[in-house]
Amino acid sequence: MALDIKEAISAARTHFRELLPEYSNEAARLEEIEREGPRDSYWAVTLSVPAPSNNDLVGARGPFGYNRIAKVVVVSGENGRFIAMRQRAA
Repeated sequence: MALDIKEAISAARTHFRELLPEYSNEAARLEEIEREGPRDSYWAVTLSVPAPSNNDLVGARGPFGYNRIAKVVVVSGENGRFIAMRQRAA
């Protein structure tokens, strides 16, 4: 059975925390969600977190607000398994 949108977001957040434990204490804010891949078989979930204070972008306004970085976590639409993670370009 295919994941619904809330399950896809939950799976993406879980993978985000596992892959980037340095951000696990931050509340990852949902920015975008879309279907992609062959026959829309994947969910691409964009999550953002506050940038660390030693980041070069501190004080800069990015597409997700001041001092935030974003990652796109791609999960399978069938079972939520991890497919990819990429840096969200501005």
